[in-house]
Formats: sequence, structure tokens, C-alpha cells
Amino acid sequence: MVLARYTQQRKRLEVPMPISPRRSAVAAAVLAAACALTLSACGSSDGTSNASASNSASQQGAPDDGTTLSPSGNDGSGATQDPAAATTAPGTATTAPAGAPAGKSSGTPRCHTSDLTLSFETGGDAAPDTTSDAQQTAGISVHNRSSHACQVGGFPGLDLNGGSTHWSLSRQSKHYSAITLAPGDNTDFQITFLPELKGKWTPKSVTVTPPNETTSVTLAWPWGPVLLQDGATHPGTYVGPIG
Repeated sequence: MVLARYTQQRKRLEVPMPISPRRSAVAAAVLAAACALTLSACGSSDGTSNASASNSASQQGAPDDGTTLSPSGNDGSGATQDPAAATTAPGTATTAPAGAPAGKSSGTPRCHTSDLTLSFETGGDAAPDTTSDAQQTAGISVHNRSSHACQVGGFPGLDLNGGSTHWSLSRQSKHYSAITLAPGDNTDFQITFLPELKGKWTPKSVTVTPPNETTSVTLAWPWGPVLLQDGATHPGTYVGPIG
């Protein structure tokens, strides 16, 4: 009897209580909030994972020599570089090799004084007419006595020397170009001068300095008196170029 009564009371206690509409609404709200929090946490986790993967890929592609890569051609200073402007063609040289003669693409060295023999041209019609008061020309031969080819071109320095006078001649207004002399080859240049019929001043020697050289050669002056115009603005005596 007692057992039967206890069983009935327990069954009454286990009968579910009806849920009021208010409690149902509160429970639904709590459940929705929990789901929202769960979704937010999931999205944050995915974003962190993607960012980590991206950073990892960037690190794998970066050089390991300490160089910093800047995106979009930026050098890190705020100035955007043009990738094409920063490209250097392979094999382009920016500095001439040491010892290469400036402006000599052929590689032929220039003629030094020691490579040359200088002499007045005196044969045949090379002799000027010193009995005339008109301008005359005297030629000086330039001979390559070396065993190699060399280039020469330009105005030589030339002084007429007589007594205490050393007259550095002016240059003729004339264009020239460098020429290559093979061993044994010759070229020449001209001295234009005004003879002095009264014989007031006669040069004794001529000092010649080849173009781009500092060593000179002295030759005896083979002709007669010259009108001394060492103080004139436009003298009638001057030197022409080689080449």
C-alpha cells in the first residue's frame, strides 16, 4: 500500500510543467544570442587563418638576403618608380675600361713625339719664294718611324726662334680630322709666312710640338728672313693643322 502511494506521488512530480509564453520568448532570445556569438567567433577564426596563410606566402616569396620588397614599384621612400626606367640592359657599360684612349673607338694609340720624325720639305717646288713679298708656304713632313700604327691630328705648337725672340705662331682657321699612320707612312702640315725682303729678322730654328704632346722637336729654319709680326692681331704668318 505504502509502495503504491509513493509511486503515484513520484509520477505526479515527473509530470512536465507547462511553459508560459513569456519564458519561451526569453529562452528563444538567449538561444539566438548564443548562435550569434558562435558565428562571430567562427568568422574571426577564419579571417585570422586566412591572414596567417597570406603572410606565410609573402614570407616564402621574399628574398633571404635582407632585401625589402616594396609593392607597386615603391622604393619605400614614398616615390613611385617606373619599372621600365629602373631596368638596365644587360651588357651595357657605364664606364670606359681603364687605359682605353678617350674617344678612340678603334683602339689605335695617338702618335707620340718619340714615334715621329719631323723635317722640312725642301725638294722640288716645296721651296718657298723668299724674293716675293706675297705669303709663302713651307711644309713640314711628319713620318711614323715606329713599328706600330698611330693616330695624329690637330694643330702642332710652333715657335719661330731668332736671337732673343721666340714667336709662337697663331693657328690657321681650318678644320682637320685625325689620320692613322701605319709604320713608315707620312703626312705633313704647312707654315704660312710673309717674307721680309729687307732682311730685318731671320729665324734660326723652329720648335715643333706635335698635337697633344709636351715633348718638342727643334729644326733649323732653312729659308730666309720673315716679317716679324709677333705683336699683330692678325699676322700673315701662322701654322696649319695636321690631318
